[in-house]
Amino acid sequence: MIWGVDPASKKIAMFTDDDGLVRAHLIEVRKSDRNTELMSLRAQMEDVLLHDRGPIIYCEEPVLAGVRNIRTTILIAETVGMILSLNAEVRVVPVSSWKKATVGKGNATKDEVTEWLKEEHPGYASYCRDTQQRESQDLRDAAAIFIYGRAVEVG
Repeated sequence: MIWGVDPASKKIAMFTDDDGLVRAHLIEVRKSDRNTELMSLRAQMEDVLLHDRGPIIYCEEPVLAGVRNIRTTILIAETVGMILSLNAEVRVVPVSSWKKATVGKGNATKDEVTEWLKEEHPGYASYCRDTQQRESQDLRDAAAIFIYGRAVEVG
């Protein structure tokens, strides 16, 4: 099964569609020491992937967005490293690649990703909500990454 994954320092958005069974998960951890946070994220991801034999994960690569965000980039890189250590095929994808292939612009904004998903895949967009039923940009990105990964895998 193909998964789109949008990692952050303390949360991971996961999205897949297995023959019409859409699954969207927003995994979050409480602030703790970094090792505990990563172990918790890993355990929660493993729970989600438990019954998926041979998952293929398309994961957004960390982005360096200015010198003030270097710490955030490092934390996200640690999260991506944890994802790479899972028992799964993981393909790390540059942000510009999945945005160009889906939205049509490698530097698409959050609003453009949202608009594209709602117009082109309204069914998927409806799954992009957090536990309080608020719209989740992280899940939208994970859905778009999933769509990108599926297109790459299917050809």
